[in-house]
Amino acid sequence: MVRQLVVLAVLGAAVVASAAQSAAVVSRPDNSGAAAGPNRQSEADVRALDTLLERSGLRVQLESLSAGVRVQFLLGQGRLSGEDRLIIDRIVSQRFSAGALYARMRLEFEKNLESARLAKALEWYESPLGKRITGLELASLIPDGSQGLDSGNEHPAQRRLDLIRRLDAGGGASDTTVDVTMSIVGSLTRAFQPALPAVARLSRGQLEHELTRVRNQTLERIRRACLLNMLSAYRDLTDDELEQYVEFVESEGGQWYMSVMNSTLLIAVDAAAEATATELAAAVPQLARDLR
Repeated sequence: MVRQLVVLAVLGAAVVASAAQSAAVVSRPDNSGAAAGPNRQSEADVRALDTLLERSGLRVQLESLSAGVRVQFLLGQGRLSGEDRLIIDRIVSQRFSAGALYARMRLEFEKNLESARLAKALEWYESPLGKRITGLELASLIPDGSQGLDSGNEHPAQRRLDLIRRLDAGGGASDTTVDVTMSIVGSLTRAFQPALPAVARLSRGQLEHELTRVRNQTLERIRRACLLNMLSAYRDLTDDELEQYVEFVESEGGQWYMSVMNSTLLIAVDAAAEATATELAAAVPQLARDLR
């Protein structure tokens, strides 16, 4: 399910520029549920974790996320000089590198290892259908001109739509994507607030109200995009195969994996976004004019 997060995080990042006009403070996601699990590490569990992350294609997905975030940070910055754009790209590339995100996520994953659930998740990803679905997800990251619905999916049956919606809800794709986007928005606006004229600043209450409004609007757009992306990515699966995937996602092992994956992704992006915003505010203070 991280495939949706990667693809849609790139799409969601496109709203950063407009959302930043009204958002300045973002509440960090409550990860207490994911962190509350018992810490039962062993060498076997750590090896199994490495295998699980490899089987799920996390590194490849993070490379796509990293590339997409770099592009989105530079969009709409035409007024900046070439030198400033190079500075922005350097900072974003370093902080949002796939390697840095992966290292942070793996570290957080280790804190939440649960042997039984880890084994169940790994069992799925090593199954023939699990491997096939991971392959479809990774293939969908590569633009090939066939994005969106093909003729066979223009009017998907109700059962398929219901399965896709369960997949989104069970995996938390849309919600996590919005949280990733708002993390970047919040970090940028907090860092650049001191550079804004007083008339452009809002009170904490006003900012929280605007943030809620923007998040709700963005969530609906992303839910729609997520539906279209999944219909396209899984178009070669039968309904029965898709239902098996949904059943895994909704299972105890699947819910553990998806919950920890989503929370660790947010932790990694949160850290990268905060560091990026701080460095940008110091190195390219004129960027503040685009946050007015």
